[in-house]
Amino acid sequence: MKRNQTAAALLIVVGLLIIRNANFSAEISNLLRSGNDADRNNFGVRSEPPTNDDTLNKNSLNNAHTEQTIQLPSAQSVIPDQSSGKGFKGEKIRDFSSPRAELRKASDSNESLPWENDFKAKCIKWGVVTTIFDPTEAISRVSNLPEWCLVVVADTKTPTNYMEAFETMGGATEVTFFFSSELQNTWEHLDGPIGDFVRTMPLGHVGRKNLGYLFAILHGADFLFDFDDAKFIKVDEVTGKPVEILPSIETIDNVAIAISGPLAFNPYPMMNMSVPAPSWARGFPLQYINDTATQGRAFFQQSMPFVSKSHSIGVIQFLVDGNPDVDTNHRMMHPLPMTFDNSENATNVLVPKHAYCPYNAQATIHTQPALWATLLPTTVPHRVSDIWRSYFAQCIFADSNLRLVFAPPKIEQQIPTERDILADSSAENDLNIKSGKLIHFLSTWDSEHLHFPERVEQLWIDLYERSYIELDDVVAMQKWLKALVAMDYQFPDLKPRFRNVAMMGQFNDAHSHIATTQIMIWSQKQRERFQIAIAAAPVEKAQLAYLEAQHIEVLQSYQLKPIGIGALCCKKLSFECCDDMGYYNPMSNLMRTLLRFGNSSTIEAVLYAHDDALLNLTELSEGRYPFPTDKIIANRQLSEVDNVEYVDLRTIPDRAKAQRFSHRVFPNGTVSDVDKTIFVNNSSELSKKIPKLHDKWERWGHTYCAPAQQQMAMDPEFAKYLDPDGSAWFPFHTQSDFLMVPTKYAEPFAEAVNIHLKYLVWLECAIGKIVDILQQQLQAPTRLVYLCTKFKSKYRGWFSPIYDCNKSNDTIAVFHPLKWRKRFDVFWENSDLINFPLEAQ
Repeated sequence: MKRNQTAAALLIVVGLLIIRNANFSAEISNLLRSGNDADRNNFGVRSEPPTNDDTLNKNSLNNAHTEQTIQLPSAQSVIPDQSSGKGFKGEKIRDFSSPRAELRKASDSNESLPWENDFKAKCIKWGVVTTIFDPTEAISRVSNLPEWCLVVVADTKTPTNYMEAFETMGGATEVTFFFSSELQNTWEHLDGPIGDFVRTMPLGHVGRKNLGYLFAILHGADFLFDFDDAKFIKVDEVTGKPVEILPSIETIDNVAIAISGPLAFNPYPMMNMSVPAPSWARGFPLQYINDTATQGRAFFQQSMPFVSKSHSIGVIQFLVDGNPDVDTNHRMMHPLPMTFDNSENATNVLVPKHAYCPYNAQATIHTQPALWATLLPTTVPHRVSDIWRSYFAQCIFADSNLRLVFAPPKIEQQIPTERDILADSSAENDLNIKSGKLIHFLSTWDSEHLHFPERVEQLWIDLYERSYIELDDVVAMQKWLKALVAMDYQFPDLKPRFRNVAMMGQFNDAHSHIATTQIMIWSQKQRERFQIAIAAAPVEKAQLAYLEAQHIEVLQSYQLKPIGIGALCCKKLSFECCDDMGYYNPMSNLMRTLLRFGNSSTIEAVLYAHDDALLNLTELSEGRYPFPTDKIIANRQLSEVDNVEYVDLRTIPDRAKAQRFSHRVFPNGTVSDVDKTIFVNNSSELSKKIPKLHDKWERWGHTYCAPAQQQMAMDPEFAKYLDPDGSAWFPFHTQSDFLMVPTKYAEPFAEAVNIHLKYLVWLECAIGKIVDILQQQLQAPTRLVYLCTKFKSKYRGWFSPIYDCNKSNDTIAVFHPLKWRKRFDVFWENSDLINFPLEAQ
């Protein structure tokens, strides 16, 4: 019997795929994966046990390159376009030639709404639903939620006696507004932005629901529950009343911070779905369903305020028990019912800011900063409309600190006795064909518009030009935005990610599983603020393979001379990639990254910082967007009396200071003071002549500093960097945990770095001279920002010493060192704070 059911299902799949002209081999493989071993063996497909990806362990590293038996096309593959038989590429195929909307001022219209004063109930929490059927218990339960109002949007097929039937079944009519077709027609005749928008809404489409969103916003909605007439809020077993879907308007408790590398994120595994993997929501790109990296893992849990300095929760998507929102491919793989964890231990899941995850119009809450994002496209099928809306919105969310949260199932839906699989499958064509390309486009999209409504308008224009939507949707969005402006809707602030600067994080120690996880965490945090984030680390091959499988971009450090613990590791533990403990690799990695982007049309600078540095991006960017890249940005110590880092001491008036903090070396090896009054054979002799030379820094005389500089100055290759008097001037050492270099200096920077690496000049002795070379030879301007560091405290790496830095009157750009392992959650939260000072924990 089981074999017959599988065979019948296969015939359905083949028929569907012929209709859709899609790649059916992958879908058959997926179906077989959910069948029994006999079915798989008949088709030559091997069974694999499920893997647990929740904990990063040695086995996961060793097996990082294990081939999957069943694979879908990669994210970059071309999926056939059913309509043309050609591959959909998501490229621009047409131009938008219609006028742009005026979105910077409210309309002068005296437009008034006929029913704006007739609805007496006052609510900040609103439910919105559209229906063509008789009232349902699902709608009645929403109306009976305390402190909630409800708007029911009718269509031409909705029963005219709807409210009478609604009252009979126990619906709360005093807080329910029935937006009938007749009332909608009256609104269409209004003059001004609201009437203009209403006229764009077609009949017979779920997009008619947009009128309900408009009504709720007009009537003071701060929270909008977007739901379906078949989705029931669960009933509390004790009280017999519907459970509260929004118990607090201040915070959400038990939010798991998800760590995930790919562009697509699948929350189902973290929320313990009852069916075996793979399992995914409608609209999730099929290319990714077998990519376990999309499932993420929980980093830590916390309570999250709806609004904070660093974020606003924009959307909460409730999962649904029984008959969740999955696509036809999923329905053929996994029988219903399907449930999720709803125990007292169940957590909410925060979607990574850089990732995309489909959410629907069946069980979501939009908060005030995200109400602009409720508009449903109407030129695509209903099975596509809300998914497209979710993806479009998340592109803007990422640039406005709005976040998406998935919540445990407070909603349920009964399993339908019949479902038109063919109709659903046909309606989902765009999801199967275009979703992967869409999120790739959205992840790289940018606009010169920094006015919020204009930025949204530009996005929808660009989506039209790539055939994701049609012209009527762009016009509807323009009129929607104009209506919101006329209503004095408060759009959120834009805080765009930086697209013109690549972030490079230096990890000196990567030989542990904790370090591998830390690289993933660092990468995700930086991708919230930078389009490109690269972790440079001395990882082993297995670590590198694992991180790449997690879609983390890693630059593997070269094997330079191992120092200290790194040398011990290489000798005793046989690590593949020897660790130089950050003595040389940071400048090598910065050089390699600069050379990579040297000819880039988009990346104008590389910002390098150690993994334990906390950056104040407001100060570093001077509050500007895009990131200013006309200058080298380097650090100066906070509140140092003799602050001479990156200062040219050759010509300063204070010759005593110049004498103490710099020296010269001639090509014959002679060492002298900066003013050339003392000539000796080496740095040790010079220290005896100038007792406070280099501030008696104990490392200056070590092999890797002054002696290495002396050998380098004697190299003919260094002759191009000599001063006019024929000497090589060497500045004071500098703390070198941070530097930004414009890519236009990539080649000369690389030349200067290579000569320093040739003689293994330590980073802190080298980087000041490398910057000096750019200043002297290219007149490269340099901007100095304050770095606060606390190395000598017994609490080094903890947060308490760092808070003392805020007692300074100077604005701090970089805090260092702050060790992740000591307070992961505090580092994470403070990394979010764009505007300092920090607040004590």
